[in-house]
Amino acid sequence: METKKSRKSFRYQTQAVWKQARRIKASAAGKPDLEISSPPEFKGDQGIWTPEDLFVTALNICIMETFLAFAEQKGLGLAAYDSSADALLEFKDGKYRFTEITVHPQVALKSQDDVERARQIMESAHDNCFVSNSITSSVSVLPEFRVAS
Repeated sequence: METKKSRKSFRYQTQAVWKQARRIKASAAGKPDLEISSPPEFKGDQGIWTPEDLFVTALNICIMETFLAFAEQKGLGLAAYDSSADALLEFKDGKYRFTEITVHPQVALKSQDDVERARQIMESAHDNCFVSNSITSSVSVLPEFRVAS
């Protein structure tokens, strides 16, 4: 008879306070405040983090953190990892929504023997990223693997 592993639930809380025009202060207990604005294309300020930036960043980092956790569990010889992500925000069905997001991980490994395992771990990280699993956007992960010199 197979026993099911019990999983915990977690709750996260944030606060938002309107400051002026399209600027908002975002906060969470014990963490630095963030200044947030609408993007310039929606009458916000240039050079300020936007909800759109944070959304795409959350997905990019979730895939990275999930990969790092799985890589550690499997003893993968990881030398470096950096990643970029781009997203398309479109007006569809009467509202704006992200329709596609592409994540581009650049992963450096300690040996050629780790490359195939890294591919499998990346696929698993994509499948298990809770942000990716929580959104309706199409998410593509296009990793590049190399052996560190």
